[in-house]
Amino acid sequence: MTVVLLVAGCAQTVPGVPTPAASAVKVLPTEGEIGSDLPNTLSTFGFRPFVGGVEILPDGYRTEADASPIGCAAVTDTAPRIVYEPLPVVEAARQSYFNWDEGADASGADAAVVRLSTATAARDAFDAFTRQWRQCAGTTVVKHVGAAVVDAVVSDVDDEDAVVSATVRTRQRPGGAQTRYERALGVRNATLVEVSLAVTPDGDRQPDPRAWAVDIAKTMLGKSE
Repeated sequence: MTVVLLVAGCAQTVPGVPTPAASAVKVLPTEGEIGSDLPNTLSTFGFRPFVGGVEILPDGYRTEADASPIGCAAVTDTAPRIVYEPLPVVEAARQSYFNWDEGADASGADAAVVRLSTATAARDAFDAFTRQWRQCAGTTVVKHVGAAVVDAVVSDVDDEDAVVSATVRTRQRPGGAQTRYERALGVRNATLVEVSLAVTPDGDRQPDPRAWAVDIAKTMLGKSE
């Protein structure tokens, strides 16, 4: 299946003063906020967030040789740079959170905030991303990570209340253990937020792990006003 990844728009970061709203880094969830949305806490362990323009977003996948189909790679990873480069990005921020305790329901999360120059641009991007995610439902993305090959299966794509979500299950070849991630992407005004939540086998047995990722995204969107 071929899915167009890039969204039409300006091909450069927009300079100048951001539109009135919380700055991107302030939209990132605090440890306390994440803890209130999950059954367990997650910590940054003192690592500072990445803050800047589109250049601070992850840049691991560029071609079909990196991930195939490349058009679905953005569902499996948080805020890839290739997706946002064509958009009028004003600023971006991202942060990772961890919990290595045995028995934790969620072992980690990545959160990203991307602010565009206008609310219209953000809504158009969100609508395009939602269409892409829906087209990728049922797709296995084959990703090359160094010497490793990882299969990432996209399923259960849904969108409601300006948040699109999906489940991604990954397995390293040959015969590696399966890992579950819950993905959420939301929009409010000129701000897009993304969440990737690593769910442990304990968390996989809970009634609705998807809701945890969606709640984190909604917490972030509430801070963007």
